[in-house]
Parts: sequence; C-alpha cells; structure tokens
Amino acid sequence: MSNITFATELDELATTQRLLDQVQLSLDRARTVAAQSDPNNRRRYLFDYKKANEDLNTMRAGIDRYTQPSRAQPLDYGKVSGDYTRGRPLWR
Repeated sequence: MSNITFATELDELATTQRLLDQVQLSLDRARTVAAQSDPNNRRRYLFDYKKANEDLNTMRAGIDRYTQPSRAQPLDYGKVSGDYTRGRPLWR
C-alpha cells in the first residue's frame, strides 16, 4: 500500500470517526425525546440505546486500534554468548 493510499484511508477513517460522533449526538437527542414523550403514545417496542452506544464505542475503538496501533516495548531476552564451540571430552 502506498503512502498516498494510506493517507487517504486515514483521512476517510477520521471522517468515519466524526460521523460516529454525529450519530452519538443524534442518539442522545432521540433518547431525550423518548424519555420526555407521553407514556400513552409510546410504541410497543423500545429502541435499545444502550446497545447502540456500545456498538458505536466498539466501532470507535476498532478504528482507533487500527489508526493508532500500540507499540510493544522491546523485550530483553538477555545476552547471547555467540560462542557455540565446545571442546571434545578427553576421555572416551
């Protein structure tokens, strides 16, 4: 993947993050309206705002992990000797 393609992909994913923020705001407004609505006019089924918010957070986290991967710290495996020659035993 070329750097130009990756930059465009990152731009599109940043736009997706902004759109998810807008969806979050719309859901928050809808939840407020639903809470303030007349109980007699409520529908048989209710929208699951909690699950929708969890899904939005999952999408955000997935995009974040892809666009800003964590870098593992280098591991210290200790020193290697570099000497792989050993003497043959004198007795046999």
